[in-house]
Amino acid sequence: MQTERAKRMDSAGEEASLNSPELPWNQLYLKRRTELRRRVCFTGPAAAAVTGVLAILILAAGSVSSDSEFVKVSSSVNCTDGQDCILSCTFNYTAGGWDERSGVIWRRAEADRIVHGYHDNMDQLADQSPQYVSRTSLFDSELQRGNASLLLRRVREEDAGEYKCSVYTLRLYGSGLTEVVVVPAQPTTAPAHVTVPSSVKCTDGQDCILSCTFNYTSGGWDEKSGVIWRRAETGRIVHSYHDNTDQLDHLLPQYVSRTSLFDSELQRGNASLLLRRVREEDAGEYKCSVYTPRLYGSGLTEVVVVPAQRHHWWVSGVLLCVIAGLCVGLWLYKKHAGCCWKSNKASCPAQAVPLSDVIEEPSEVRPLPCTAQFTQFNTSSQNEIVTLN
Repeated sequence: MQTERAKRMDSAGEEASLNSPELPWNQLYLKRRTELRRRVCFTGPAAAAVTGVLAILILAAGSVSSDSEFVKVSSSVNCTDGQDCILSCTFNYTAGGWDERSGVIWRRAEADRIVHGYHDNMDQLADQSPQYVSRTSLFDSELQRGNASLLLRRVREEDAGEYKCSVYTLRLYGSGLTEVVVVPAQPTTAPAHVTVPSSVKCTDGQDCILSCTFNYTSGGWDEKSGVIWRRAETGRIVHSYHDNTDQLDHLLPQYVSRTSLFDSELQRGNASLLLRRVREEDAGEYKCSVYTPRLYGSGLTEVVVVPAQRHHWWVSGVLLCVIAGLCVGLWLYKKHAGCCWKSNKASCPAQAVPLSDVIEEPSEVRPLPCTAQFTQFNTSSQNEIVTLN
């Protein structure tokens, strides 16, 4: 009894001391908090057991996360046949973290075959399914940001199915299922992919180029691509090309050894046809068809055969005859003029006449040569001048 009374007196005294106005406010606060801790804290083995159980529950709650909370994938993704496709997969990297011991595994859910593996900061492809060799990759620089998406190249029909994305990091692990649906590629219309002129004029007997271009930047070009030229009226093949070589087995006999493409220009979108030694029967509509990994298109062009320009030789002959006649006439004129000058010179020869003959017989009149007459005229003129003086 005395012991209990002493305890009550001690507690009452301590409570009185706590309420004492003589203590500073900070000491009063510390003493009250200490008293409260004494009242609520567990002591002994029971308290230790409870604390251990709580710690285990807290750690378990922190280390296990459901798939929907840690890894997120889309329920399905549509991938176009022949094109590249991204299978989205993200994870909570802020909660899980990422280091060299983290990893990502993509599997086919039905057969549990590995599509792509990654850990130790590198791809792990030793156990990769042969179907996906050289066709898959991750975005390595995006893994630290929580992006574990898979790039699947050149999708095929057999790629359709469920895929499982599994991510394990320092503190968390999770996975998710997504379904890949392969849809057929939609061909484009001719104006968007293939361009041809409405018509082209080809000269009979000469070589001619039938122009055809395609959008190689969007359609691409590889060994599976091809070009087919046909006669639109009958559908017969004029020229065929695929697998990086000409395919001329079913060529229309009319065009054997007369057609060719510009092989080095195909990767630049040039599918034009060279038609050699054009004939009249080559006239008509031609169809240029181009198919590439992602696009297909065709276009119609009309070949108009025009006759070769023939020279009018009779016109040239007349001109030559006229020119020849003029030359002959000019030559005859020059020749005739030369003969007249020579004849005139021959009728008046220059001869020396003795002066004594003129002086001795002045009264005798006789015809004199031209030169003699001129000499006589000069002599008579001199005599007249002497008489006047």
